[in-house]
Amino acid sequence: MLRKFVLLALLALSATALNLPGVPTEFSDDDTVLSAISDEIANKLSEEYLHYLETGIESPALKQISTQLSKSHTKDIFTANANELSTANQFFMCTTCRAVTNVISRTFRSDEGELNGPNAEANSKKVFLDLCARLNIQTQEVCSGLFDLNWDIVHYIIMNSDSDARSLCGTLPIKFCEVKQEQFNWQVNIDSGKGPLTAPKATVPKKTANDLNIVQLTDIHYDPEYKPGSLADCEDLLCCRDNPSTGISVEAEAGFWSDYRYCDSPLHMIENAFDSIKETNPKIDYIYQTGDIVPHNVWSTTKESNKEMLTEIHDLIAKKFGDIPVFPIVGNHEPHPANIFGHDELPNDMKVYWLYEHLWNVWKRWLPDDAEATILKGGYYTVSPKPGFRVIALNNNDCYLFNFWVFFDGSITSQPQLDWLHDTLLAAEKAGEKVHILAHIPSGSADCWSVWAREYNRIIERFSDTISGIFNGHTHRDEMILHYSQQGHPMGISWNGGSLTSYTNKNPNYRSYEVEPETYQVVDHTTWIFNLTLANEKGESTKPLWYKEYHFSEFTDDLSPAGIDALLEKMAEEPNLLHKYWQYKSTSADPKLAAGCNDKCLLSTICSLATSEHGENTRCKELKEKLRDTLSNLPTDTPTTEKPDDEDDGAASLTASITSIIAMLYLIKQLVL
Repeated sequence: MLRKFVLLALLALSATALNLPGVPTEFSDDDTVLSAISDEIANKLSEEYLHYLETGIESPALKQISTQLSKSHTKDIFTANANELSTANQFFMCTTCRAVTNVISRTFRSDEGELNGPNAEANSKKVFLDLCARLNIQTQEVCSGLFDLNWDIVHYIIMNSDSDARSLCGTLPIKFCEVKQEQFNWQVNIDSGKGPLTAPKATVPKKTANDLNIVQLTDIHYDPEYKPGSLADCEDLLCCRDNPSTGISVEAEAGFWSDYRYCDSPLHMIENAFDSIKETNPKIDYIYQTGDIVPHNVWSTTKESNKEMLTEIHDLIAKKFGDIPVFPIVGNHEPHPANIFGHDELPNDMKVYWLYEHLWNVWKRWLPDDAEATILKGGYYTVSPKPGFRVIALNNNDCYLFNFWVFFDGSITSQPQLDWLHDTLLAAEKAGEKVHILAHIPSGSADCWSVWAREYNRIIERFSDTISGIFNGHTHRDEMILHYSQQGHPMGISWNGGSLTSYTNKNPNYRSYEVEPETYQVVDHTTWIFNLTLANEKGESTKPLWYKEYHFSEFTDDLSPAGIDALLEKMAEEPNLLHKYWQYKSTSADPKLAAGCNDKCLLSTICSLATSEHGENTRCKELKEKLRDTLSNLPTDTPTTEKPDDEDDGAASLTASITSIIAMLYLIKQLVL
């Protein structure tokens, strides 16, 4: 009765611009209540929508709920990690996921067997496009393209997976939406040669005159269709490509050197960046290219266009940097459809061997012949650039929640490569080698499957003496993650190199690392950027002014895991220092600086620094408690801003649209139960 009363109360309230009526901006810790409200609204929506499909009559309740939900979210749902969204956006994602699941499953539950009949695809697409428009998820072009690209895979998983419908929405990194999923649990068999860590990893090598210089390029997102002066503020999720039929204002035009809005990288900006790297780094020992060369038009990619872009950018890297060794990895945008990486047990037409074959063709100029086998198998490899040093390049898109095959069978999709990582590290340990790991998606990202991240961290703990550095991309943020052992000891650092693309609200950037040549630990790093506003004001006539944004040693000279943990303690005690880190994390981009970082933003920032597995937040809680105490003692007139906590990263592009497709997957699945 109470739940029904709450539902009626919610539906009776008038719509607001950004929040679902009746749902406050800040929620209590009672996630059970919030989940129940979400369930009620989802069930009511699906009930009314099914009646509409049967009768063609749209009830007042359906109109009201649809209108309220369509207005309850912002475009942030397409560019931010779900766990960092506002509560209104999170509520929209969870409720929509549940509602779509209910609608599709019940729609196809009839005795006529539409799911197995000739009209399954057409009927599914019709419902999907209607819900997409009704709930204002995205444009019809985007939704239609996403459906067309993913239907075959979705249908296969529906017909062959044992996963249930609740597993779908439970994978969203939203606390009140999560459910336990024991059927997805698995473990890597860890070598018992060493026990758990009993102390922090605290080795601090000194800088030397012989330090290696390693440049990290990540998330280039080359858009061959970028057009300076085109519409930069469009309805689609990738702009700066087309002009509308009528004129556009000067303010809406795309800048020459890229744009802060939903835009990727023009070729001339990429070439300028490579030239700047050579000019500012006269000595480069290695280049780490940590994924995502393809742009964000995930609804309209093709195999051929993806291959052409991969070839063009890798050829450009080879041309610009000559004999410098390059160690590339694959990002989630490289396959077609985007994000979808399968496994050995799939039908041949659903495997991405075409991508792995192409990657080997463009990568082999830098790699030894023995890397071919694992690249062709799964897009990963290992190489020893010099005695005593090894690079392990992962394709860890098998942890990505928008890789549908994770839901098909995560152990088949994800465990084999982690077993290989474990065995490769064990061999390196026995050989006395130090190892750098390259991985596109940070394990602490909410987009990375927590089971995968848990097992990855177990491996890191076992081989913490062997692993000297971890280098990630994907988030488009200049940041880091500290890994903690099962007993809470700091044991490793993941360095994230930001992004060359400006998508979204970023200044184009890259990193260079100083690496001590005995331990191969990072002893400092430098981020280089240029300001988009100033560059675009001068336009084509003047090259961007790349400058050194900061050295990490501005924060500390102790870049050991123990030293970084001490830095986090200091940040919790000195919010100004944490705010400085946030500014650099945001690449000093004008829109981010204008928005600022309020207390909620600072709390989120310090938590992300200490989270290497989503949901494991022991250290996060400790640091947040200390930071809250510090903030509570600050003067009350300390300036804050309204809405900086929805940190857009560009990497979660199309999260809500893809979530709806996944929802469709599990909903329709119920038809064959």
